[in-house]
Amino acid sequence: MPTLREVATSLFGAYRLAMMDPRGLEYFDRSTAAAIRSFFAAVLMLPFYTVLVLLRLGDDEVTVSLPALLLIEGIAYVISWTAFALVMDELSRFLDRGDRYPVFLSAYNWSAVLQMGVYLPAIALGQSGLLPAGAGETLMFTATLVVLAYQWFITQVALELPGFTAAGLVLLDLILSVFISGAADGML
Repeated sequence: MPTLREVATSLFGAYRLAMMDPRGLEYFDRSTAAAIRSFFAAVLMLPFYTVLVLLRLGDDEVTVSLPALLLIEGIAYVISWTAFALVMDELSRFLDRGDRYPVFLSAYNWSAVLQMGVYLPAIALGQSGLLPAGAGETLMFTATLVVLAYQWFITQVALELPGFTAAGLVLLDLILSVFISGAADGML
C-alpha cells in the first residue's frame, strides 16, 4: 500500500501531466513496486465507479439480484483495472519500452483519479436533464475527448512513443473498456 505522501505526490504528478507538462513524470517513483502500488488508485476510485455504474444503469431494468449485480460489476471493475495493464506489459516490451513501463503504469493508474474528476460530473450533469436538448450529449462527448487526449499525452511521454503509436494504444484501451463494460451490461 502506498504512503499518503506517495499518493499525494503521484496525484500531483498526474495533475502536472493533465496540464500537458511532461515533467509531471518526475513525481512518480519509477520502480516496479511503485507501479504495483499505483493500483491503490482503484481503491480510491471505487465509490466514484459505483456512482458511475448507477448512472449508467439509470432506468434500465436489471434482471439479476443485487448480489449478482455486485459480483458482475466487481469482476468487471477488477478486469478493467488489470486487462490493459497486462496487455501493455507485453506491448511495452514489444515496442522496446519495457524499461519505461513502470512509470507509464504508475502515471496511467494515478491519472484515472483525475479522469474521474472530469468524467463523472460530465456524466451526472449530462444525464440530469438540467441541460438543453443535445447539450448533455455534447458535454459527455467533450469530457470523453479530454480524457482520451490526457491518456494519449501520458502514453506518449511516459513511453516516449510517436503520437500515432500512442493514439493506437489509447484506442486499444478504449476498445477493451467498451468490451468489458458491454460484457458486464450483457449479464445484467
